[in-house]
Amino acid sequence: MPQPPAMPTPSWGDTVTVSRVRALLRRYRWRLADRFRPSFPPASPPSLKGKTRLRIGFVVCEPAKWGLGSLFEQLQSDPAFDVGFYPTLSDVHLRLPRSARQEEYRQIRAFFADIGSIRGDLYHSPTDRQAPPDAINCDIVFVQQPWGMQDLPRRLAGRVRTAYVHYGMAVIKNDQMQFGLPDFHPFLWRYFLPTQAHVDAINHSAGPRPPKMCVTGHPKFDAYLRPALPRDQCLSWPNPLAAQRKRVIFAPHHALEPGSLQLGTFAWSGPAMLQIAQAHPEIDFLLRPHPNMALGLSRSHVMNAQEWQAYRAAWQALPNAALFEDTPYFDTFRSSDAMVTDSGSFLAEYLPTERPLIRLERVDAAPLNSFGQTFAAGFYTADNQADLETRFAELILEGKDPLAQTRADLVPLLVPFALPAADKIVAELRSLM
Repeated sequence: MPQPPAMPTPSWGDTVTVSRVRALLRRYRWRLADRFRPSFPPASPPSLKGKTRLRIGFVVCEPAKWGLGSLFEQLQSDPAFDVGFYPTLSDVHLRLPRSARQEEYRQIRAFFADIGSIRGDLYHSPTDRQAPPDAINCDIVFVQQPWGMQDLPRRLAGRVRTAYVHYGMAVIKNDQMQFGLPDFHPFLWRYFLPTQAHVDAINHSAGPRPPKMCVTGHPKFDAYLRPALPRDQCLSWPNPLAAQRKRVIFAPHHALEPGSLQLGTFAWSGPAMLQIAQAHPEIDFLLRPHPNMALGLSRSHVMNAQEWQAYRAAWQALPNAALFEDTPYFDTFRSSDAMVTDSGSFLAEYLPTERPLIRLERVDAAPLNSFGQTFAAGFYTADNQADLETRFAELILEGKDPLAQTRADLVPLLVPFALPAADKIVAELRSLM
């Protein structure tokens, strides 16, 4: 396949600091203008009817949040599509010192280059500059997440169709991020949603909304339509060949500080789970932290960088524990026996394993949205160390699981179609040709 043309070096005005300032000013200007004039739909991009091959791009910035593998694989194997990546940096990465964000970008780029071709770099690492959106040259672009690119769909409107699949399963009430960003969601060509319940929630909300929503299921959950990897072939565990040992995943969330979703319980659950792992050498444990865990700990003053590294090292030093940060992670989920988490999307993403889940709670956390409430009955809860130890003993040590049938009954809510989500999304793309 011919290589894409070399992208021009960004100008001085595209330095990271200047680009971020310009993005803020641009959004403020749009907010002001939108108050005084009606918001008209953007001009339609050029018609794609009659084209025999569509160029599909994926703007990506977070390996740990990559959830469109089944879709990318299907497009990559279909001669009707020319598919590739546009790597960039997330808003979190843009706040790092220059050398740190350059190293982050090297890792991001390498991760996605192992999956498919790099169509163009939206961050120019040698000069520490961001490429403008006209560097995106394709018919349709999938944006991995809004953070760091909240107005990208608006800037591409009229030239490139922008599609979006939320990187997780939206179960926490966070309406603006999930469907109400004014320069993002209303300018999407398609918003592919996992269930009709998500569409209904958006339609009953106030404020801006995506113009065209399609219910397809979530491509992440396509993994559950394939046979599970045998337990002794899942190498992420500290004793992978000892498949008979019980296995537990601890997945802490980064939202700890005031003003965030405040889901995180790590101030007490972090030490508690380490103590449990140390006390039960007969059980294997995985620490699966959120990719922004270090930032959340620092902002909340729960741990500084050195303390977080020491905590990680303490897990890795145990013969029955390991650190797991790889993506995709569904084979690991399916080879486990239980999860302990204060995450949002993992509440849904783990449920189709039908294994027990202990949700770590705090009273000031953002509530579940209407969809999340429909399956809250399927998991156990704990809001302090004593409750966690009791739940762990009942579920893991004693094998008591009274909610097993409840979880089994809830699985169809999360995997609503026998057909993979990738198939349904590809059919929508083909409808343009």
